[in-house]
Amino acid sequence: MRKAAVTLIAALGLVSDRSRQMANTRSLPESPRLKELRPGLFALRGWVGWTHLLIDDDGVVLVDSGFAGDLRRLQGAITGLGFQPHQLKAILITHGHIDHTANAAALQAWSGAKVYAPAGDELHLDGRYAYRRAAKVCGLLKFLGRGLMRYRPPKVDVWVRDGDELPFWGGLHVVGLPGHTEGHVGYYTASKRVFFVGDTFAVSFRIALPPAIPSTDAALARESFGKVLDYDADLLVPTHYFSIDEHTIDRVRAKAASLNLKR
Repeated sequence: MRKAAVTLIAALGLVSDRSRQMANTRSLPESPRLKELRPGLFALRGWVGWTHLLIDDDGVVLVDSGFAGDLRRLQGAITGLGFQPHQLKAILITHGHIDHTANAAALQAWSGAKVYAPAGDELHLDGRYAYRRAAKVCGLLKFLGRGLMRYRPPKVDVWVRDGDELPFWGGLHVVGLPGHTEGHVGYYTASKRVFFVGDTFAVSFRIALPPAIPSTDAALARESFGKVLDYDADLLVPTHYFSIDEHTIDRVRAKAASLNLKR
């Protein structure tokens, strides 16, 4: 009888240990919109692009905040991966267009996360940027979008600039990639060889540079596209894509060569 009791206690202890291990294991929530690009890097598909979740032992960092309708998906992805709202540490904005900033204020209020945004894009984030010439059409659409969404700009805690270093995900280097907007930046990690490039380009059936109309300087956007290849990365992560993998960089090199962008 005593032996049976000892065996039962041991078995209960084993079950308890396994339960704790399962509780500490972050599993991918069952969502067709969420996928793991590599360990610690998740991509959430939104209405017009992807938001990226950078995960380590300290919590979660978001690169951009998605567009209208993406807020609940982002909150669900974070909690579904086993994190509490306060474990969202930072929201890193690549530039001030509304499809990248729409949910930053709401996520900030939900979690207390700090918002990092590029200096030079203050008017874009506030919704006060004055588009000129043909780009006024883009400005009108964004004005209407902000009204329909009741857009609230986030409180920017840190304005980042080219060359800044951020203490997230093993260290992120801020890279100035202007042209699509004046302050547009990317976030590069040398330790993981991943480069988040925002709207420097998009990947669909081909590699596409940002459209000229919503861009502030198309020529400068081309230079920034070539600049991406200066960095030792094996994964380039834009915001808008059908799919990306380790071969995406070869397509970017080919596109740069076709544009005679030599670095």
